[in-house]
Amino acid sequence: MKQVTIIGSGNAFNTDGRAHAAYLLEHSGGEILLMDCGATTLYRLQAERFDANRLSGLLLTHFHGDHFGGLPFLLLQLDLVCRRQDAFVILGPPGVEAACRQLIDLCYPAFGFHFALEFIEVLSETSFRGFDIQAFPIHHRPESAGYRVSGPAGRTIAFSGDSAWDEALFDLVRGVDLALVELTMEKQSEPPVDHVAWDQVEREGHRLEAKRIVFTHIYDDLERRVLKSNFGAVARDGLTFTL
Repeated sequence: MKQVTIIGSGNAFNTDGRAHAAYLLEHSGGEILLMDCGATTLYRLQAERFDANRLSGLLLTHFHGDHFGGLPFLLLQLDLVCRRQDAFVILGPPGVEAACRQLIDLCYPAFGFHFALEFIEVLSETSFRGFDIQAFPIHHRPESAGYRVSGPAGRTIAFSGDSAWDEALFDLVRGVDLALVELTMEKQSEPPVDHVAWDQVEREGHRLEAKRIVFTHIYDDLERRVLKSNFGAVARDGLTFTL
């Protein structure tokens, strides 16, 4: 992996003006994979002056709107503005094709794209355009998956998507070069919800055994707490992390 660009670092509420989850992964061969595609993704790609036609494909963690709700608008851009000819490949957990087609049909019924849509269910490991992708079950939604992704140079990133603070998350990030870890709240609720809270990180942050940790799905007050602790870095819309 060459670099990760943060397109959206925020939560479902766009707190403090942060965009929904979306990340560009680029490997040394020049291929670019979009990881998650929240509802604000096309807006943010336009703001970054990124040509969506450069995308090799899209990798989805789960089917909440702040993680895949921007898909119909991205596809419309690829079709009517970018005039894409090549097939667009969408990778994700089991059920990815049905979930995506249902969303597209709700937004633009009976719309026919001038390029093919192809779907790949990532059940364990798969290779795509030089990206080696390994899926890990994550506790959030029934379909939720976290991913380890590496490129030709061998550097590996992990992305939790939305996740509980538990062994599944710790297994996902163990030993990777860079881990993008969701951080949704300052204090875990009672009963606990399947999101990471800062009080959990303060108590057991040593269990995130990645070489480099970047917290995302975040807001400004949480960012200040992370930076004050000097534990990990924080994602912001538009930042690029080089591996």
